Amino acid sequence: MIRYRDLFAIGEFRYLYAGLALSYLGDKFAALAMTVLVFDRTQSSLLSGLAHASAFLPALLAGPLLGGLADRFRRRELMIVCDAARAILVGALLIPGMPIEGAIALLYIAALFSTPYMAARSALLPEILHGQASVTGNGLQRITYQLSQVVSFAVGGALLSVVEPEGALLFNSLTFSLSAALTAYGVLSRPAPASVGSRTSAPAGFRAGLRHVFGDPWLRNCLMLVWLVSACVHAPEAIVYPLAVTLGGAAPLAGMLLSATALGFATGAFLLTRVLTQSVRDRLIVPFAVVAGAALLPLITVPPTPVVIVLLFASGLGCGYSAPLNALFVQRVAPAYRGRAMGVAIAGLTGGQGLGFLLAGAFTAIGVPPAAGFTLCGAAAVVAALVVGRLWKRA
Repeated sequence: MIRYRDLFAIGEFRYLYAGLALSYLGDKFAALAMTVLVFDRTQSSLLSGLAHASAFLPALLAGPLLGGLADRFRRRELMIVCDAARAILVGALLIPGMPIEGAIALLYIAALFSTPYMAARSALLPEILHGQASVTGNGLQRITYQLSQVVSFAVGGALLSVVEPEGALLFNSLTFSLSAALTAYGVLSRPAPASVGSRTSAPAGFRAGLRHVFGDPWLRNCLMLVWLVSACVHAPEAIVYPLAVTLGGAAPLAGMLLSATALGFATGAFLLTRVLTQSVRDRLIVPFAVVAGAALLPLITVPPTPVVIVLLFASGLGCGYSAPLNALFVQRVAPAYRGRAMGVAIAGLTGGQGLGFLLAGAFTAIGVPPAAGFTLCGAAAVVAALVVGRLWKRA
């Protein structure tokens, strides 16, 4: 069994993880701060929502166009460039007199650099950690991401009552700068991947990634399992505030509900990547995916708030199924195609979640009660997990 101390005994992983953890925390705090800043200046929910959407909309475009950069250039150097670019662009948000429209545009441009960074990092990890260590390391990164969400949801609002939004943006810019420095100092430079098609245009590279992924039944069904179940389970995040109101709460309760899901995800990822043996983990991936949706079904009865929190924690726990799959997916992809394959994965995951948010919001707009909306999404997730999970296991 690979322990976390075994991972941190590897110098490259220590530096890679430290930079990633800093960026996660800065990103979450800054996203909340930017939403508050835009709303305070404009009193526009539309512009505030547009700023918040920078977390997923740019990746839908960047996945096809920019993910392949991780197969064309040295991955360590690409990560450094992406971190430096994000540090500069986020820092530019602090320029006095910056029009709010210009600030949102800079936010979207900065978010475009996240996709090649993530593709390069995911492709680089199996070269630093091998075999089961890669699964455990990837799981630790996913846990860190979810815990950063818990911290953001739970204490971000309180911090912003003490720290101005501009201070949060400055902190985010500094985290990107420090991440670039840690990567430059502690991660080895490796040659750029050499493969047929790695020097083609971005659209051609994306098509090559699609062919590589969807030509392999295991990769194809693995990706569909993550895309479909994640889209269905995370879609109700768009209507968590109306659910909180239904339960007699407001924004603080909505943050608590989101925190319960994130904490459940971190727990599930920990179990599947650190505690359970590989054979047990492989048998439980599909059942965990089923639980992710099934836990939402009882919400149709609008149970008391403590029960809702437990159910959302259980749903998040089931979502932990995707943590080992992410590592196994990258391991199975041919090394020279990892950047393009991750571009495909990021585009589909982001697009699916964005579409899920829109559908969940549309359900509520036409009169479907929020609790029923959660249940519908949960039922769709269960069907997807059972059908696609069976195809994946057969592959």
